[in-house]
Amino acid sequence: MRLSNESSSRSSSSSGEADWEPCPSFGHSARLMTDVSVSSRPASQAPLTERQWVRRGELLEAARGVFERDGYHGTTVSAIVQAAGLSQGAFYLYFPDKKAVFAALQDEMATLLRRRIYWATRDEGDPRRRLEAGLRAYFEYYEEYAAWNRRLTIEGLAIDESFERRQTELAQTLASAFRPTLEQLGVGETELAGFALLGIAVEIAYWQHFQRKDQPSMSAVALAQACASLFLNGAPSIPAHSPQGGTHA
Repeated sequence: MRLSNESSSRSSSSSGEADWEPCPSFGHSARLMTDVSVSSRPASQAPLTERQWVRRGELLEAARGVFERDGYHGTTVSAIVQAAGLSQGAFYLYFPDKKAVFAALQDEMATLLRRRIYWATRDEGDPRRRLEAGLRAYFEYYEEYAAWNRRLTIEGLAIDESFERRQTELAQTLASAFRPTLEQLGVGETELAGFALLGIAVEIAYWQHFQRKDQPSMSAVALAQACASLFLNGAPSIPAHSPQGGTHA
């Protein structure tokens, strides 16, 4: 899946108007918000042509693979352009250095995650099923981009404060988006609960992909059900895990 197709669709218009989309609240709020990460390229820069947007997406896709393989500190601009099949001169048309590429990827991937959760939950009226749908979308995203998420966890937050700030903003957005659903489920302190829910999901995802290597994987559906049960009802409510990746009572 190319980032240029799903997470950074943007017109090459130079009008300067912000992109708008429904607020990714997992309730049914009609409020709108501007998604500042629809594109990680500053609006103050000269607009790109459609072909250049595609090329930029290909460059980001190649860079993600190199970061996943070599780590942030082991990655060089030369390795990125070699993977993308571009010249160094072409690279600097889009980014000043590898730090800017990593930051752009962080923004693009955060946008991709928010959109997936939003579309997975927007039409679900039952709050418990909506909660599980949002968690399922998160676990599916984590599985698809496990190497990137691991690299971001290990290195991303230690690069400088701007990277930590981006992750904090993402967590705040997701926690706030879960709050209407948590209210409908009778949860009292929804701000605290939203962050607690995210913490549980993050730890479960990391455990699934990087700590239980010799055991059968659980499906995203099973993980979402287990996470929701743990959060709402406590550990005794989690169904037993079957070898096929599902659950049984």
